[in-house]
Amino acid sequence: MHPFRSPSRAAASSLLALMLLTAPAHAGNWPSVPLPDNAQGELVSSHMVHNNVPMRVSRFQTALSPAQLVGFYQRHWKGQAKVTEFGDRRIIAYQQGSHFITLDVRGGSAGSEVQLGITELLSREPGHPPGHGFPQPERSQVISDTRYQDTPGRTIALESPQSTYQAWEWYRARLQQQGWKDDGEHRCSVIATQCQAGYQRGNEVLTMTFNRAAQHTEIVATQMRR
Repeated sequence: MHPFRSPSRAAASSLLALMLLTAPAHAGNWPSVPLPDNAQGELVSSHMVHNNVPMRVSRFQTALSPAQLVGFYQRHWKGQAKVTEFGDRRIIAYQQGSHFITLDVRGGSAGSEVQLGITELLSREPGHPPGHGFPQPERSQVISDTRYQDTPGRTIALESPQSTYQAWEWYRARLQQQGWKDDGEHRCSVIATQCQAGYQRGNEVLTMTFNRAAQHTEIVATQMRR
């Protein structure tokens, strides 16, 4: 991720608003999304692909309560936004052309914290499934595959029926076949329920975690360039 933090509330509001309001001029032709006055926040990713769907994510804080924030966006989108309540959260959703905008709102009378996501609605199915190009044990299932185009980097989460040790050893052998070098800082025992691994290949770094759940091992791999 590529967060930015500004030295002042006014600067944060101006910078985040500038990034969102000038989005159509950038790759992806992202739609404009207004922010309340004096909002402050950070950009999580200006362009990422989650499970083959292009999107961008930011978050901000505002002095407006969740109800006031709903009113702010309903006025802007002329009452066409859909609002759904999930416990203490409110999800504001709106489709604008070929993009879908969601705001995940939490807070109370003192203000709100918001995660803003914009996804591109694809006109056709992607040419390959999530996890494409990353080694996967037999009978494993990819849960999520996120590529950060601005970093660049990639995070993949999957589940494998193997034990923690079996999954760790499987990746150790397979990745070495692909030219990755074990950093030598981690080991995994046969009875382990949690393990870590680290690999390097040229200017690429790959870190992995393995955690045993009830019937499977949860694997998270993060690949970055140095």
